[in-house]
Amino acid sequence: MRYSLMPIHTPSSKGELRQSKVSKKMFSNLARSPIYIVLDDLKSAFNVGSIFRLADALLVSKLYLCGRTLSPPNHKIKTTSRGTERWVPWEHRSSTIDTIKELKKAGVYILCAELSADSIDYKKITPSFPACLVLGREYDGISSEVLDLADCIVSLPIFGMTNSLNVATTASVLLYELHQVINKQ
Repeated sequence: MRYSLMPIHTPSSKGELRQSKVSKKMFSNLARSPIYIVLDDLKSAFNVGSIFRLADALLVSKLYLCGRTLSPPNHKIKTTSRGTERWVPWEHRSSTIDTIKELKKAGVYILCAELSADSIDYKKITPSFPACLVLGREYDGISSEVLDLADCIVSLPIFGMTNSLNVATTASVLLYELHQVINKQ
């Protein structure tokens, strides 16, 4: 089944939006995107919850919470995710490196979001699918061992005084860009 980012139905009002959700049975049969997300030691419940919500919105195949990444059940994650942790396929793994190696062995293209000398602008990526976006902590980023396994290291241009965006914001930009690439294929 080909994946498409096109919504099932576009509601025309707030009232219709609240009434236009698909049934649980229909939802479980929807095709998921050929995208995975790996979170490498994220300790912010806000970021984890926001990424759960994003993963639900884009029907990602699976979300891997690795290492010391916070995971459900967690009240702050549940609040920020608006309960989407119930609908997103997810798994906690102890090792980010082992998870990445397993995905690579399965033929998944690995993109790491990181500011480095090897980073390319996100608009210039040419990934194959399935693909996995790896995100690390804002404080110290993705480990060098994980970066060594990447097929591509990608970054967003920053023009202001700060050197990076919030990890959930970065995830939003990059995941929507990946979906644009899928829809152009």
